[in-house]
Amino acid sequence: MKYFLQTDSVFYHGSKLRFTRAADVLFVHKPGGWKAGTADSLTVYYQGNPALFGGTGYYVYDFHATAPIVHTLSQPYGAYYWWPCKQTLSDKIDSLDMVVSTHSDFKVAGNGVLVKDQKINDTTRIFHWKHRYPIATYLVATAITNYEEFIQHAKFHNRVDSLPVQNYVFPQSKTDLMRDAEPILPMLRLFDSLFGEYPFMKEKYGHAQFTWGGGMEHQTMSFMVNLSFDLMAHELAHMWFGDKVTCGSWRDLWLNEGFATYLTALSYRYLKPREEWLNVMRDIRDAVTGVDDGSVFPSDTVQVNRLFSGRLTYNKGAFVLHMLRVKVGDVAFYNACRKYLNGNPRAYAFATTKDLQLLMEQESGQNLDTFFQRWYVGEGFPYLNINWVQKGTSMQVTVKQRPSHPSVPFFQVPVPIHFLAKQGDTLITLYPNKLEQTFSFLLPFAADTALFDPEVEVLAKASLGGMNQDKTINDWVVIKGNPVTGDKLELVTLNMKIDKMEIFNISGQKCLETGAEFLHSPGKNAIFDISRLAAGTYMVKINGTNQQTTLNFVKL
Repeated sequence: MKYFLQTDSVFYHGSKLRFTRAADVLFVHKPGGWKAGTADSLTVYYQGNPALFGGTGYYVYDFHATAPIVHTLSQPYGAYYWWPCKQTLSDKIDSLDMVVSTHSDFKVAGNGVLVKDQKINDTTRIFHWKHRYPIATYLVATAITNYEEFIQHAKFHNRVDSLPVQNYVFPQSKTDLMRDAEPILPMLRLFDSLFGEYPFMKEKYGHAQFTWGGGMEHQTMSFMVNLSFDLMAHELAHMWFGDKVTCGSWRDLWLNEGFATYLTALSYRYLKPREEWLNVMRDIRDAVTGVDDGSVFPSDTVQVNRLFSGRLTYNKGAFVLHMLRVKVGDVAFYNACRKYLNGNPRAYAFATTKDLQLLMEQESGQNLDTFFQRWYVGEGFPYLNINWVQKGTSMQVTVKQRPSHPSVPFFQVPVPIHFLAKQGDTLITLYPNKLEQTFSFLLPFAADTALFDPEVEVLAKASLGGMNQDKTINDWVVIKGNPVTGDKLELVTLNMKIDKMEIFNISGQKCLETGAEFLHSPGKNAIFDISRLAAGTYMVKINGTNQQTTLNFVKL
């Protein structure tokens, strides 16, 4: 069998040992055998051209605009394609030295601290990167090209030492990336404050630009296609979730990717305007609920595309963490996260979903078996049909649930509803415990509008409609179902005739109006096509026979 890497010899304490190879495994034979559980060392001499293999490349020869580039990306199964290693999620390397000889015009990016950059002659240059933190095999990396470098320094509250952030970028990108890199400093301070000290404080953090169309959280040096806000936040988050504490099996990959996706969203919560944070969470929810099936738990870890499913491992994983934080509360959630990251035996080692559940239960005092069974193992999400009716101060809300997948018979989700009127507003959260349930309570003002889940805390698809019966009786026209969940605005008009309708956005600009073909008969509901309107808040001006009124509505 032909191998891309050929083993020349293996030495043990200066003595040459016999070795054999079967498929991708190297067996080294020592007289007297090896003693299990004992730390020891071998020196393996090997050579060859690594394989261009795998969905992420593993070892890539490529070009950018001004030079060739070589870079590695070993996740999940590719480290052994370019260096002899124990490719496992049960043991970490305790220290690492990588020495690279390259052309004198090039620079080398790597893990840890650069301790040597020596020009040997006009054509040869040697780089030595030293890393002294435990590291999973797939996080070892190198990238070589005609890099240019710039350094930032992150300062932390009540801490004297700053952290260098080394950036290796293509010459043609340097000016733009120096500007784009600015948010990394507040991100570092944010994650450091929420989850504990940056895990590799004695060394550095950094970015190395490469040609793959995304990013990879190589320990202390993320490889990046660009320095966009989202990509920087995601890969930085992995220094805590994925690098310091690594998933204990590929079935637990969501502990890496779900957390990194959620921390990206939290960057919007703390570093951007509130509406941007809510929009990010809406986008995550929409991505998950676009298909009815799918579990965070991957049934097949051999299929790399399923393992790294953006919809399930990343987005659903992130929203499950979001709901978990809401369920147990901020104090319990962040305390559990810090214990997950800093406690033995997880710190600088491995963890499983069960570890996270146990810590969340200990900090919150809640039993989370059902939550993890439904949201981590189970597939899908709930469809919610919500209808409200108010008469006087008496409010009645009926909630019907249909799980999107038969693996979950019922999702125990809160149902937050924001009731609004000119006189005031209030947020009511209902807690159904069966598929159909009606709730009655007093509301001290006459509601005009109701919105589902204004803080975007529930992974569900919801339709919400309702009516204030007093307004239907007393007003000559009311909106049926506000907010509007489809593309039709429906008006209840009693026995009055509508002649014309105009719709304006919140800036006062006219968006739509009825044309000459519009006909409305008294006693019938008036239907207005609003498919051309984007989601948002609008005002509809209604002209009838000797009547005129203006109503607000929300299109979801």
